[in-house]
Amino acid sequence: MNKRLIPGETIIEGREVKYISDNGNDNFTNNKNGLFDLITSQFEIAKHGGIISENCRLTLPIGELFHALSYKGDIEGWRKEITLGAKKLNLITGKIIDGNIELSDGRQFSLFACEIEFY
Repeated sequence: MNKRLIPGETIIEGREVKYISDNGNDNFTNNKNGLFDLITSQFEIAKHGGIISENCRLTLPIGELFHALSYKGDIEGWRKEITLGAKKLNLITGKIIDGNIELSDGRQFSLFACEIEFY
């Protein structure tokens, strides 16, 4: 059995991973009204490359839910597009750094304390 790596835990050249807080509906990729589409349709900044859902839920020890997405190509453009889209929707973003998830609101949690689920 293959054990999947937590998206963003291992650095992959040319690809970046962001985590997006859930809006309470746990509907990230299921339809056109999912968070993935809402976040990625707010702005058109990235000039090339692509963005995908990593099909991974990360639940903080305090119960907050985040979803992973990754992008490649115009890394700076995608990063800005996601950050601005999340901000417009009042969502928090996060990134894995040294075994922790560091959130845009300044909080930080150890990955060991988080629940990870792949779907």
